[in-house]
Amino acid sequence: MPSKQKLYCYVDETGQDTLGEIFVVTVVVPQNRDEVLRYVENVEIQSGKGKFKWGRAKPDKRIKYLETIFSQRKYPLKIYYSYYKDTKEYKTQTILTITKAVFTVRNFKEHRFIVAVDGLSQKDQKYYGSELRKLGVPSREVKGIARDQTNALIRLADSIAGFVRDIIENKDKDEKLKLLYKKAIQENVLVEV
Repeated sequence: MPSKQKLYCYVDETGQDTLGEIFVVTVVVPQNRDEVLRYVENVEIQSGKGKFKWGRAKPDKRIKYLETIFSQRKYPLKIYYSYYKDTKEYKTQTILTITKAVFTVRNFKEHRFIVAVDGLSQKDQKYYGSELRKLGVPSREVKGIARDQTNALIRLADSIAGFVRDIIENKDKDEKLKLLYKKAIQENVLVEV
C-alpha cells in the first residue's frame, strides 16, 4: 500500500482576551509547503510587514501583505477560518475548525496531516491528536509551535485570524480592508468553515 501524502495545517487563533465574546480560528493548508513557505517569507519582506504579528505590524504593511497573498495564483493556498461567539471552549472550537478544514480537502483520507498549532503545550498536543483522530482526521502529528519557532505560515495564520477579527469587530473602518475580505472570499482563497 503506498504511503499517504503529507499535508500540513498551520493553526492560530485570536479572541481569548474577549473572554468568549469573539473567538476566531484559522487554518492555513498549503499544497506545496516548502515553496509556499519561501513565497510567504518573501512577501513578508517585500510588503514591509516583516515577521511582526498582525497586531504589531503597521496597517498599510498588513494590507499590502494580504493583498499580495490573496491575489497570487502560483501557489495553491487555502486559508480556512471559523468564527465563534459566546464561548470559552477554545480547545474544542480549535479542534472543530481543524477538522472542518481537513474535511474540505479533496480525498482527505488519502493524506496524513501534520498539524502545527501556535503556542500549543505538550500536554495539549496529545489531547488535540487524540481528539482529531476520534473525529476522523488522519493526523500523523500534532505539534505546538513556540514563539521563537514561528515560521511564515504560522504568521500567516496569525495575520488571517487578526484580519478576520478586525472585520468582525468592525474595528478597522478602512474600506480597503473590507474590499480585501470580500475579494478573498470571492476568489475562494479565504473559506469560512
